Amino acid sequence: MTSADHIRAHEYLGAGPDFPHSAWRTPFDALHRFARRQGDAPLITAVARDGTETTLDYRTAETASARLAGWLCAEFGTARPAVLALAPTNDVPSVLAVLGVLRAGFGLLMLGPSDPPERRALQIEAAGALAVLRVPGTDAPHEDSTALPHWEDLQERALPLPPLDPAADALYFATSGSTAASKLVAQSHVNAVANAEAVRRHHVLVPGDRVLGCLPIHHVNGLHFTVLGTMTAGAHTILAESFSPMTYQKTLRHYRPRIASVVPGVLEALVETWRGAEVPPDFDYFVSAAAPLTTRTARAVADRLGTRVLQAYGLSETTNFSTTMPADLSDETYRRLMLDPDIPSVGVAVYGNEVAVLDENCRPVRPGQVGEVCMRGFNVMSGYAGNAGATAEAFRDGWFHSQDLGHVVREEGREYVVLTGRLKNIAKVSGETVSLEEMDRVLRALPEVRDAACVTVPDRFTGESIIAAVVLTGRADAADPWTALRARFSPAVLPSRLVPVDEIPRTATGKVLRPRLSASLSEALASGRLR
Repeated sequence: MTSADHIRAHEYLGAGPDFPHSAWRTPFDALHRFARRQGDAPLITAVARDGTETTLDYRTAETASARLAGWLCAEFGTARPAVLALAPTNDVPSVLAVLGVLRAGFGLLMLGPSDPPERRALQIEAAGALAVLRVPGTDAPHEDSTALPHWEDLQERALPLPPLDPAADALYFATSGSTAASKLVAQSHVNAVANAEAVRRHHVLVPGDRVLGCLPIHHVNGLHFTVLGTMTAGAHTILAESFSPMTYQKTLRHYRPRIASVVPGVLEALVETWRGAEVPPDFDYFVSAAAPLTTRTARAVADRLGTRVLQAYGLSETTNFSTTMPADLSDETYRRLMLDPDIPSVGVAVYGNEVAVLDENCRPVRPGQVGEVCMRGFNVMSGYAGNAGATAEAFRDGWFHSQDLGHVVREEGREYVVLTGRLKNIAKVSGETVSLEEMDRVLRALPEVRDAACVTVPDRFTGESIIAAVVLTGRADAADPWTALRARFSPAVLPSRLVPVDEIPRTATGKVLRPRLSASLSEALASGRLR
């Protein structure tokens, strides 16, 4: 049963939780409109690693997604709710697969293509997925996957597609939790529209604008900003298969996007490898999210590339963006908020959601005082799928509680959020979240490990990296810890080091003293005793 706090957390500025002020009720309303008005306009240009490009226009996206949706309904029925799973990559067939599943009214579980089979299986089970789909021409991410046909091989079906319920759960993203699949964030079509409307308004996206994305579309940022947000504005996505510092500058100059979506590690690599002139004159700015941006990186981008970075912040639970730095700041204000402070701001609340910094009694704190960053609005998730306990814990007094710490800075009549830390033991590595406590448990379960604890240290390329401290038993016949870690976690979030220690610092009640452990390991790194 939905709690009153859960319902209130979907209200925005006193309005009911029914719908954001948008021209669209689902993303497909936008696709239908733009397919009619600008059918030949490019929706996505996918750029492969070798530079080969494939362009999908709005009319083809409309036709192809409808045919795929019809085939899916014939294969898996029209009873709803029902969930299918997919491990998409940054290419046109994957985008069409995503659109086809959503248009057929299925919920879509987004799998990571490189996730270990055990983690993937747990997520599929938790979502209750009917099947795992495979994009044409790709290897199966799951041994029992169902190959999607190519849309051109399908005929338009006479049977109408089931009507889409805007409030129905449409997307499922796995986030960190106490077990590998314990938290699946359920997002509705309303959530997707709310984020897309916020993106359109904040960046003033219009048809013909080009947005460059290189983040994986199986992540919430890659899908909602780069694909759905751009599509519902009638704009053009330049979708790189992956990021390469050797080719990114050429891609930027060739396709001339107005905006580019990145993470701090991408910016760090660009600063190191950038050659020649600054960014093209019609390029406006980078939008950086998923990991903390340092002042040093923002300054280097300004100095070397001659442009700004708008830092953004959000969670899967709040459908990608809750705050973003405004694009209209004066040079002086931008410097005060992004280039001079120890911690750059993540900006102001975007349309459709309210952001507040609250104390332990859910009361707003004064500017400059640290509290928990909380959100409510149209972008707040439906809940954690199949996990009523975690959902209830996340909502209190009509707010979604992020467990991120921060404070507010007032500048020129607007409130800017600055993040200072986290209440929960979660690491963000290259935009992926992972529970340190879960990693602790995997290590402690090994016969060769007497005790273990994981901490994070800053990393200029990945935002954070993980160091695992282990107290070994001395057993020579024990299994390799790396084997257990690779079976449970994606390669991107594996610890950068496994460090043997004599003991794990703990409180009298057994709680890990992570700050003390982190300080000692960081000191060892700085002194060269730990490499």
